[in-house]
Amino acid sequence: MSEETGGLGSKRRQVIGIITIVVLLVITIFVIKSRGEEIDFRMIMRTMRHADPLFLVLAVVCMLLYVHIEGRAIAVIARPLGYRLKRRHTFVYASADIYFSAITPSATGGQPASAYYMVRDGMKGSDATTTLVLNILMYTASLIILGLWALAWKFEFLLQCTRMVKLLFVVGLAIQILLLLLCFLCMFSKDTIRNLGGLLAKLLYKLRLIKSKTKMMRGIRDFVNRYDKSMKLVKSNPVVMIKALLVNIFQRFAYCGIGYCVYRSLGFNSMNFFDIMAIMLILMMSVNSLPIPGAVGVSEGSFISIFRSVYTRVLLVPAMVMTRLINYYICFILCGAVTLTYHASLIKRNYKPIYVKELAEDEEETPDDEAYRLVHKEQMRLPDSVDILRAQGEKEKEPEKIKEDGGVS
Repeated sequence: MSEETGGLGSKRRQVIGIITIVVLLVITIFVIKSRGEEIDFRMIMRTMRHADPLFLVLAVVCMLLYVHIEGRAIAVIARPLGYRLKRRHTFVYASADIYFSAITPSATGGQPASAYYMVRDGMKGSDATTTLVLNILMYTASLIILGLWALAWKFEFLLQCTRMVKLLFVVGLAIQILLLLLCFLCMFSKDTIRNLGGLLAKLLYKLRLIKSKTKMMRGIRDFVNRYDKSMKLVKSNPVVMIKALLVNIFQRFAYCGIGYCVYRSLGFNSMNFFDIMAIMLILMMSVNSLPIPGAVGVSEGSFISIFRSVYTRVLLVPAMVMTRLINYYICFILCGAVTLTYHASLIKRNYKPIYVKELAEDEEETPDDEAYRLVHKEQMRLPDSVDILRAQGEKEKEPEKIKEDGGVS
């Protein structure tokens, strides 16, 4: 990994991701227009100016809470591993996750970005992996729990939605449940996953969809091994997992609060918070599993389709623009700025770690841990080495100084 890219992939890939979002946004505008929806930017700006400023401020506060709470979920899981993560650092880890998730398909870049900064700050690779694996597990569990609640709370509302929305909701919920089951199998039944992976590799090889069975099996093995330490933490600290789940659920409340505050800012009050929250969860579940950066295009189109009966025709598009502007675009820009600023501070402090952890007596050292320990050892010795070299340099310069002063040559 190069220092220039910071180990997070090339700048070129980030630029491509951002350009992709812009292109999808332009396509979205044309698609919405083709459906007969009027997009009058002057009217949208007028609507935003006349919206209740108090509720708009609350919407922004909910957005900030959304980022902050994700960071605290990471802190809750990291604590039993021996780390007391500071709020400003967890805000950065969450920002990196949100920013890179937004510019990569299926949000695949978010966790590696968070892990990068966690390791740079001194967490061991295995601990960072364990923390993020369990956090995504709790995120998925919270989404399923609230998705099922939304289905029960607004079942008749969902039945009135289009067939596409209903199909996307069912598929999204099914994918989340399968992902949760896969995670639990990796943690508690590794042999089952390995056997199923072997069968899948053989099938794909016979169908000539992959070139190497060995390479795929190695990838499956590495994927399963990531869950070893997670399983131990879950068994030894079940209360921590419950706390992390509750924090993730609260994060969904903050996210849905953005939609409710926009709803109230436009003068509507016939629905309560839980009604809007359930509808927002239906929208989230419908677009969450689609492999599109930030679900740009699909989210906007689905919002118009789902919220058609919530807003009047005149305010439907402005409501969509205001909601997406706060819960995605402003959030994306903010998280990008936070990530970039922190990365600059990393370079300034010469990547000096902040958190240090000694291995417990009963804790085995993994290859990641050994690498962490050796790197940290060299970093701690570096100042001493620099001082020694500086002293040697000053001694070598002394004879030259005597010559300049007219001393014996």
